Amino acid sequence: MDIDLVSGLVIIVAIGFLVLFFVLPRYGPHYTSRLTCPNCRKSFNFHWIPGATITSLFRRNYRDLKCPYCHIKSTYDIASTRVSTPKPKKTK
Repeated sequence: MDIDLVSGLVIIVAIGFLVLFFVLPRYGPHYTSRLTCPNCRKSFNFHWIPGATITSLFRRNYRDLKCPYCHIKSTYDIASTRVSTPKPKKTK
């Protein structure tokens, strides 16, 4: 059975999609950032995975998030407010 170039690329992209969206969020490095809303000045935690989405690859350390208290969207620097190291890998 021969696999042409296009079929091979589709298979590679499908495997990459599965790894990026199913394996990494569950078993990959997870961080927690302690953010403070610039509007209401209340603090909240944000759990994130570096590089888990296409948007995070483009925006790097910044995220546009809604505050859970005042519900106003603001831009936060999540890398500089990181408070925890990656969670250890789950073992069965």
